[in-house]
Amino acid sequence: MDVRIRILLRIIDERAGVLQLSSRELANLLGLSEARVLRLFTSETGKHLRTYVREVKMTRAAELLKDSLIPIKMIAAHCGYSVVSNFYRDFKIVYGTSPKQMRQAQMGEAFCMMALRSL
Repeated sequence: MDVRIRILLRIIDERAGVLQLSSRELANLLGLSEARVLRLFTSETGKHLRTYVREVKMTRAAELLKDSLIPIKMIAAHCGYSVVSNFYRDFKIVYGTSPKQMRQAQMGEAFCMMALRSL
């Protein structure tokens, strides 16, 4: 894999997808044009940069949803969303369900596990 793309992947992963830089600014950091970075990223990873960043953000969101005390609005902000409806939209694109539904399912699974242990 191209070293520049490995660097970019590491930056994205370390920041859980929350980047303060545009794709143009990332390209400048890597010494490439924006178009070149986007093409290279897709050819090296098989995913568009935007798709990969969204998936990393939503993976972090799913982890945070396990803590039922953190409001979904706060999770959205932690994942870089200032508009909660955009967070819901992206979450549903990645997981096929809403954050609220996933949290409820996780809580149901936890309850079942506790009930089984008490038997």
